[in-house]
Amino acid sequence: MDEIGKALSAYAREVAGVAGSSGSTEATFYPAIQRLLTAVLDARRLPFDVRTNTSQRRSAGGTDLPDLALYDGGDYVSVYGEVKTPGVEVDDLARSAEQDDQIGRYLGRTGVVLLTNVRAFGLLAVDPTYREEGPVPPDRRRLLAAVELWPSATAMVRGRAPDLGAALALAELVETAVTEFAPIAEPESLARILARQAKRAKADLPEQFSVAVQPLLDDFAKALGLTFKGPEGEEFLRSSLIQTAFYGLFASWTLWRHSREKREFEWRDLGEYLKIPFLGALFHEFRNPVRLRELGLAPHLDRATATLRRVDHERFFARFVLPHVVTGNGAVESPAAHAILYFYEPFLEAFDPELRKELGVWYTPQEIVRYQVRKVDRLLRDELDCPRGFADDRVVVLDPCCGTGAYLIEVLRCVAEQLQEEGAGAALANKLLNAFCRRIIGFEILTAPFVIAHLQLYLILSELGVEPDESHRPAIFLTNALTGWDGPEQLKLQFPELQQEHDAAQEVKREAKIIVILGNPPYNRFVGAPVKEEQELADHYKGVRRGPLDKKTGGHSSATVSSTLASASASTSSTTCTSAFSASPRSGSEWRRNMGL
Repeated sequence: MDEIGKALSAYAREVAGVAGSSGSTEATFYPAIQRLLTAVLDARRLPFDVRTNTSQRRSAGGTDLPDLALYDGGDYVSVYGEVKTPGVEVDDLARSAEQDDQIGRYLGRTGVVLLTNVRAFGLLAVDPTYREEGPVPPDRRRLLAAVELWPSATAMVRGRAPDLGAALALAELVETAVTEFAPIAEPESLARILARQAKRAKADLPEQFSVAVQPLLDDFAKALGLTFKGPEGEEFLRSSLIQTAFYGLFASWTLWRHSREKREFEWRDLGEYLKIPFLGALFHEFRNPVRLRELGLAPHLDRATATLRRVDHERFFARFVLPHVVTGNGAVESPAAHAILYFYEPFLEAFDPELRKELGVWYTPQEIVRYQVRKVDRLLRDELDCPRGFADDRVVVLDPCCGTGAYLIEVLRCVAEQLQEEGAGAALANKLLNAFCRRIIGFEILTAPFVIAHLQLYLILSELGVEPDESHRPAIFLTNALTGWDGPEQLKLQFPELQQEHDAAQEVKREAKIIVILGNPPYNRFVGAPVKEEQELADHYKGVRRGPLDKKTGGHSSATVSSTLASASASTSSTTCTSAFSASPRSGSEWRRNMGL
């Protein structure tokens, strides 16, 4: 709020100066209004561009010249604005039919208009019962909110900054315009809007959960392999719960659109579209009437569903495209081909920036992903007697912190290229599905990127003509990569869907003969990981043994470890985590023996 308060103080000085000069018109106030609205949007992390004196063609012919507009990428108008001088009242402006009903035309296009007379701002929307096309008549408009910064033009000229209450109210008004009413074209904008709504849903959760909800959250933590003490654990679980709800909603909406279903999308039908059995079953548990009432999720999911209905499908999915894994047939990589991979980062930045920092959620540039994966593919071919690289059925790959799946999809691309060279033909899709279900593996601790990874793999394989199902699911698991490798054989959970996900991840950790580990894991230690188990991982790397009372009995000195790390760092070709073939150095001949070569 400090940023908005400062911007409002600067606005007060600027408009007072303009109003006090001779010959001021509404246009002379445009720059100050533009700077103020930009500051509000930036403070709320909403990626809309404020422009003044724009030109927009009418569908029926002619051109509109809105005083200001909020753009969602390129030339896509999400919110129109109308500016008048301080002598005009916002209430009167809301009913105006001047200039061939200009405000009515704007409302008919976007469903929302920002009104301002410089000293006040108003949010104008359409009566929800009005369904006609074209300009919205004055009697079917609704002035939903108005924020008065100064009661009169005389008070405004004095240049005194409005109080913080006015700053907060203005920020809420602008945020409401873009998150509750404006049409949406950009994936990043949708991610941030859903994040703002998710943040409110999280804030509305009860302070204490009842026996109807707490066991589900306890099982969720156990299944992930996390041990929490204090407020950090509670915060993570609440965040995970809300991410599960909102990204389950987003994934089912995307698949609804992919299915070309005629029926209107409703969040209550989510289970019909989700192709992730574990997530669909978990969402079913959330829908239990007692839990749903306690969590208060229904109104928030209603609001998010209304937001998804405002998405311009043609523009949105032109940007929200999938990376190609099969070349040929004129397929060309789009500049936006990896937008889906980075969809999660702006969501978490707006939803929970502290959690994002704590978990180290930063996307890896595609150029680095491609270089690292191709480097490993070449090592497999040249040094480990795997002439087919990642396409070799003996090569089991793990990305322990796979995020939205960038590394795994690049591995899939390598496999596809090799199979195409071998003339796989119609069998290509099934071979790729088999590889992803059996030996291309990902672990992820956060629900939202886990959902995105599954979603895009489903869509990629579906476009190739094969769809994963309950018996052929991609081997991406919601689990903590740092725990469970040597834990108890059985963990009994109350909820079958969590039990199945946990057991499947444990089977990989204990049975899979992993040959390649690659990716770009976070470098911050997450407080939810059990300290003892994490310590044991570090002990193994350092050569430490522990005796009674946890006393160290061996290991490298700190200087030796530092030297080793420095040498390793100097030998790698990027600062991200490069591929690895073992936790300790081994010769190529030993690896070939382990692989049965």
